[in-house]
Parts: sequence; structure tokens; C-alpha cells
Amino acid sequence: MECGRGQRKLLSGPTTCSKSLIEKGFNWVQSSEVSETAAPRWKILLPAMLAGAAAIAAFSALVACSRSYVWSHPAESEPYNLVVEGFRQGHTWMAVDAPPDLVHAPNPYLFSTYRRFLAPPWNLVDLSYFKGHIYAYFGVTPAVILFWPWRAITGHALHQAFGVLLFCSAGYALALGIGLAAWRRYFPHLGPWTGASTALALASVTTLPVFLVRPGLFEVSISCAFMLGMASIAALWRSWHAPARSAAWLAAASVAYGMAVGARPTLLFGGVILLVPVAAVWRKERSGETRSWPRLLAAAVLPMAAVGACLAAYNLARFGSPLQFGHDYQLSGNDVYGTSSFGPRFLRDDAWLLLFAPLRWHPGFPFVWRPPMPALVAGHLPVEFFFGALTNLPVLLTALFVPALLARLPGMSVMRGGAVLLCLLLTATALPILFYAGTTSRYFLDFLPTLSLLALIGLAAAEEIASGRHAATTLPFGRLAVGVLRLALGFSIAVSWLLAVALSLFYQGAEEGTRMLAAGRIDDAVAVFSGVGKVNPDFQASADLSVGLALLGAGRAAESSRYLEAAAEEQPGDEQARYALGQAELALGKFREAGESFATALKLAPGDADAEANLGFALLRQGRLAEATEHEFAALRLDPNEATAKAILAATRDSAPR
Repeated sequence: MECGRGQRKLLSGPTTCSKSLIEKGFNWVQSSEVSETAAPRWKILLPAMLAGAAAIAAFSALVACSRSYVWSHPAESEPYNLVVEGFRQGHTWMAVDAPPDLVHAPNPYLFSTYRRFLAPPWNLVDLSYFKGHIYAYFGVTPAVILFWPWRAITGHALHQAFGVLLFCSAGYALALGIGLAAWRRYFPHLGPWTGASTALALASVTTLPVFLVRPGLFEVSISCAFMLGMASIAALWRSWHAPARSAAWLAAASVAYGMAVGARPTLLFGGVILLVPVAAVWRKERSGETRSWPRLLAAAVLPMAAVGACLAAYNLARFGSPLQFGHDYQLSGNDVYGTSSFGPRFLRDDAWLLLFAPLRWHPGFPFVWRPPMPALVAGHLPVEFFFGALTNLPVLLTALFVPALLARLPGMSVMRGGAVLLCLLLTATALPILFYAGTTSRYFLDFLPTLSLLALIGLAAAEEIASGRHAATTLPFGRLAVGVLRLALGFSIAVSWLLAVALSLFYQGAEEGTRMLAAGRIDDAVAVFSGVGKVNPDFQASADLSVGLALLGAGRAAESSRYLEAAAEEQPGDEQARYALGQAELALGKFREAGESFATALKLAPGDADAEANLGFALLRQGRLAEATEHEFAALRLDPNEATAKAILAATRDSAPR
């Protein structure tokens, strides 16, 4: 007798229906893949929800207290809103005019040519210039999915910092949803602390707090790609766990990942994850009669290919090449013309800086600062804020044990497939970062969320094994191992937030001191800078340089030289400190010392026209006319508008070119 819907139990003994239910229950206990677990009570999810809400509130506070430059311009003048305005006007370039001197320059990509346009009022740093127009080098996706719709609906421009907050909050919510879904389905016996710890871990060890301290132009594209990457993983999860609609969810994952590449082109190779569920189905169907994998393959490939075609057309319209995102035409804040930005020679340094470099700890709150700067391979770009993720967020090391831990648990074949997918995504997104000539902690958001999900799976698996519910498997020193992992989790969460607080305090103090210097309150600024130096041990050289420049500008050359000499000694490779010291020495009539300072500055920055001109002036005051005029002509070759060189050559009545 079959068990019909609504059939009553007529016999005292077990019927066919009751037997089948018992068997299904037994099978579910043996394999959590058989059936979705019942939704936990709201009390079980409440700790996770509260922790997640607190994390987003903390994210908002970090953005509100972020660096002053983030808020220094109206939203309408920010790059992504200028991209949207360009679209509204019917073209692909930003709605801003390129500087005429840049348009008419023989080679606009020389650092000495465009350097002055990086500062106000042009603010072209990290944008791209091509054939008379300014473009956004970073991906177009944020403009399409957020800034343009916001403008269309509200009639106002959205501030980029709010865009970063929205992207990060949405990406975090998606990552948390994935983590909670894995907990409910595969580790249902773990208590409510699992949800809360998942929420806190994903809010922290992903390095979102550090990322949100300075939500500028870079962060818009990175956070957008983070959100879309998490959306793609979430859709893949649904594709695996909702077989009836697997193709639709796989297509959604493909669209999301294609748009993530549109925001962050370095994520391209991570698209291989879309083939993992296709390969799994193909493997099952090799010896069967069904053939659903071609439909899944089309769902995985075609949507992303369509998004890629749109990106290629957009790049073709901008730069005349479907594969050119603007990198070759970028007006970088560093002199990178003619250099290689990617290569295996950067791997060793980047791996140390981003994975293994230990933080510096000190007794004063917030107790921690970035590692000391090591010597880097030739051609490596200047390094911004960095620290080793594996060394300082040790819970991430749990990801290394995920395969071994899952192998000890029954009914984990799909979860093991998910772990493979995350490993592929981690490798494909981390390697381009480790082969890049530049390094900064903002790049963590490209791959640490994936590593964080893997680590949380490993932590939950270790808890499950140590609980003793599975007699067939054991974990050596199980309780001790889990205790160590919990300590690692707590330590990692604390480090992430302490770093965010340290970075925020540093920026706030440094900018407050700078404002005091601008207002002429030099002594007050020195006191503020002293406090900042307790947060950032490396700040003293920058503080001495800033104070020295302020004193020099106030006509107090004798006082300024003391600070500038200290800055030059503390940072012997700082061209600006040497140049400023030379100016102070000129003002004091120390022409020989000034000449030496300008000569050192030129060795550090050979293309500095101002240093050439001032070196010529110092030589002239020493009576070395021939050498002086050579340097003045060199300054004019670098910058035909160099005023000091023109004045000196006119005064010496020797303006004939050589």
C-alpha cells in the first residue's frame, strides 16, 4: 500500500507509510544532503542577526569617520558620477574637460607632464586619459548598477563613500547568508554561537573594517566586485541545492560574476568556478541516459560571455581595443611609464607583504601598527598600508585543514565540492594580486572573503567532529584543538578592528595637525603630531617634513631647517624632504649645502624640473655660471614653463639653447 497524501494510520503497527518516513529520517541523519533541515527557531538565528546588524552599524561609523578627502568634494564632481553624467550626455568619457596642456603635450603619459594635474583643481589621479578625454580606469559596473539608477530615481548624485558602504554591507549580508546556510544544512547540531561567530568573523577577518576607513575611488570598484562575487557564490549554492532550478541559478551566478569582472577585471580567471557544478553533473551523467549538463554548461557560459561582450564593446568605444580597460593610459600617482605592472618577480615580495608580514605591537592603545617596510625588488611600486593576513589573522589557517576535516564527516560530498569551488576561486583571485607591482590592504577584499568562508567551514567541521556525535571519526586532542581555534578566531576579530581603529586615529590626527599647520598654529600641530606618532611609529619623518614646510612657508627658515634635516635623515630616500631642505638652505644663504641637497633630490627624482632650476641657482650663487646655466636649460627641457630657470637665464643674458 502506498502512502497517499493525508492518509490516516488505521493499524496499530507500522504501516508502509510510517516505515518510509522512518527510513527517510534515518537517511537524513546519515546524510544531511537528503533533505533541507527544518528552519531553526528565530531565537537560534537571533544572535547572528544581532551580530550582523552591529557589524553594519560599525561599518557605517567607520565610513562616517573616514578620511577628509573622501568628503572633500561634492558628489556631482566625483568620478563615478561624472561617468554617469557622460552616459546621460551620450558618450563614454567622463563629463569633465581634459586640461589643455595635457591635450597638447607631445607625450601626456610622462609623469613630469601630468604630475601637476593630479592635484586640485584637476584631481586626475588614477583616471585615464586618451585622445583628449578623461575616462574612469576602474570598472563600469558600479556606475551601471548603482550610481546611474540612483541618479535616475532620486535626481541626485550618490556620494561614492555611501556607494562603498552599500556595496560592502550587501556583500557582507550575502557572505553571512552563505555561512548561515552552510551551518543550518551541514552542521545543524552546533549551537547559536555558531551563527554569531560566523557573523563576527565575516565582518572582521575579511578585513572590511580596515577597508572602510578610506572609502575612495579604488574602493568603489573593489567593493562592488566583492558584492557581486558573493552574489555569484550564493547563486551557485542555490544551484547545487535546488536541482529543479539549477540552470536558472547557475545563469544568475554567471551574470553576477561577469558583472564582477566588469568592476574588477583581475577577477576574470575566477570565472572557472562556474564550471564546477557543470563538471559535477557531467561526471554523474557519464554512464546514464540523461544529458542535462549541456544545458548547465550553456547557463554557466553564455550569460558571462554576454556581459563580456558588452564590456568589450564598451572598451572598444573608449580606447579602440576590446581588452583595454584603461590601464595603459592611467595617470597614476607613481611614475610607471614604460614599466611592467605584472610579473613573477613581484610574487615573493607581495606574498610576504600580504600573507606573512607580522604586525608591530606597542603598549599604547590601539596597540598595533603595520609591519616595518622591507626592501623590495626593483620596479615594485610604493607600498601603502599592509600586513600579513595569515600571520595576523590566524583563524584563516583553518582553511588549510578543510579537506581533511570534511573527509572525516559523513554526508559531505556536496560540501566538499563547495570547498573545491572556493579553493579554485581563492587561487584565481589571489594570484593576480600577488603578481602585481603594487600592494595594499585594500586588495584583500578580492580574495580574503573566500578564504574566510573556507576557514569558517573548517571551524564548524572541527566543532562537529569534536562534539563526539560521529563515532566513526575522531579529532586528535579534539577539545583542545577546538579551544585553540576559538582563541584564534577571537584574536583575529580583535586584530582586524584594532587595525581599523589605529588607521582611523592616525588619519584623523594627521589631518587635524595638517589643518593646524595651514592655520598657522604650528606649535599646536607639533603637539598633535606627537600623539599621532604614538599610533604610527613611522609617522615622525612625515611630521617633521610637514612642520618644516610650514615653518619655511612662514619665513622661519632657521627653525624649519632643523625639522627638515631630521626628516631627510629619517627618510633618506624622500626626494621632497631633500628638496625642501635645499630651499631652507637657500633662504639661509648656505648655497653650497643647498646645492648638495638639490643634487641629492635630483638623484632620487631625475625628472624634477624644479630641483634642476634650484640647483642651477645654488651653483650660480657660488659663482659657477657655466654649470648653473646647464642645469637651467635642463630644467626647461623638462618643463618649458619653469619660471625660475627662465628668470635666471634672462638675468644672465644667456638664453641661447644648447
